[in-house]
Amino acid sequence: MDEIFTKLTITISEFKKNPNEVVKKAKHKPFAVLTNNKASFYVLSPEYYDALLEKIWELEITPEIKRRLASKEKSRIVTLEELRNM
Repeated sequence: MDEIFTKLTITISEFKKNPNEVVKKAKHKPFAVLTNNKASFYVLSPEYYDALLEKIWELEITPEIKRRLASKEKSRIVTLEELRNM
């Protein structure tokens, strides 16, 4: 048995009739498009996709932020010109 990772689903037949209307009715929530009762693909609104990418970035950058905060290196004041030349 395959797991479906969304609360909303639609059959591929229904989706193909009017994809834009289906996306509109989902109200920016992700949904699975099913073929033979199995998820063929997932549809995400651009806003939801952007939020997902932001969460992934946060998960990836957090260890580096923690490492830098715990670092013994002292901070120093730099000018914009110094930053441009780095």
